Amino acid sequence: MQALLGAEQFESFFDALNGEAPTSIRLNPSKPTQHLDGQPVAWCPEGRYLSSRPSFTLDPLFHAGTYYVQEASSMYLWHVVRQCVGEQPVLALDLCAAPGGKSTLLHSALPTASFIVSNEIVRHRADILRENIIKWGSPHNMVTNNSAADFQALGTVFDLILCDVPCSGEGMFRKDPDAITEWSLQNVDMCQQRQRDILTDIWPCLRPGGLLIYSTCTYNTKENEENVRWIINELGAEAIDSHPDPSWNITGSLLPGFDAPVCRFLPHKTCGEGLFMAVLRKTDTTTLPRPKPKKAQKTGNLRIPALLDSWMQPNDGTITTIDGQSFIHLSSSSLPPCPTLTTLNRGTDIATAKGKDRLQPAHSLAMSSLLNPAAFPSAEISELEALAYLRTEALTLPPNTPRGYVLLTYQQHPLGFVNNLGSRANNLYPSAWRIRMKA
Repeated sequence: MQALLGAEQFESFFDALNGEAPTSIRLNPSKPTQHLDGQPVAWCPEGRYLSSRPSFTLDPLFHAGTYYVQEASSMYLWHVVRQCVGEQPVLALDLCAAPGGKSTLLHSALPTASFIVSNEIVRHRADILRENIIKWGSPHNMVTNNSAADFQALGTVFDLILCDVPCSGEGMFRKDPDAITEWSLQNVDMCQQRQRDILTDIWPCLRPGGLLIYSTCTYNTKENEENVRWIINELGAEAIDSHPDPSWNITGSLLPGFDAPVCRFLPHKTCGEGLFMAVLRKTDTTTLPRPKPKKAQKTGNLRIPALLDSWMQPNDGTITTIDGQSFIHLSSSSLPPCPTLTTLNRGTDIATAKGKDRLQPAHSLAMSSLLNPAAFPSAEISELEALAYLRTEALTLPPNTPRGYVLLTYQQHPLGFVNNLGSRANNLYPSAWRIRMKA
């Protein structure tokens, strides 16, 4: 880094690495709240810097999906999308998506009705990704647990692919001490090759003229500029300028002789952690054929209860069922099923049949922008009650609360459902998501 920056800049850079990392969140525009505030992040209108780091786990608004805790530099993706993507809906893939920060940002920044496939190859991280996508509340989503090569079975289908690739993590040094102990020159070389393998596998899935957003949270040129140059020369791409505002103090290429429009966030210049991002348009016209869809097999009782329509806002999608017991909503832009993909979430879970005459609303519906809150009796709960609910404890609601399924709200935001029996309310919050931290 001293060789790349020069002695004077390196001293400032090194001092910044020994400083305190800023805390930032990004607000969910589909769940506006007056209870969150902070200094704005210049390149993302929903971004906020906080003066201190609260306990997000103990904030019910976090679990309601009103905001996402995201490093400010990563929010530059919002500016990139608004600068480089047109006004028409797109089919997008966030290839290395866990824990979900950039995917949730894409749901807010991309044109309305864009459909986003959020993928993570590591299963336990994919489960966390699924939880965060559901809490964000967009119905135009699919969460998968696959390798990059698995997507070739879809053909050349994506208008936009985001590759926030696994890297050596130098940009996390002041935030994560483990990033320092895991670093080595050998790991940098290994990451560079792994990144190229991932890019080679996913490139055929991008449509000619489509955009690849390549990003890392590291500083070295091997994983950054050298890989961008490799994409241009080997895969067939041109670098696109995202036009950052000069006042943001974003640094360009540090590789001598390579002046493509790339963006570097350095902590002594910008208020955020280390980030590298480049936008590339596919000029290569090689494509993969899209397989013909197979006829759907009829399974079980396919009757869709009319009641489900009243539980949702008017929308352009359809309700379907696979087994006659679980009902899901699929947006009109939904990606067709692909048997070769391991799908953890597709669309929005709406309800599960309980016996012949009863439907239990799904937690995903409570989180979704599809929810028609007027369809259910609701109960506004306190912070202590909200935390008890998030710990999956039973609650007792006011005596005048109707029996049956009740939507709990905190500061007017849906938090989830309970089944009110009168003497107590059975908690329907997903047990795998329960919080264990005590106040």
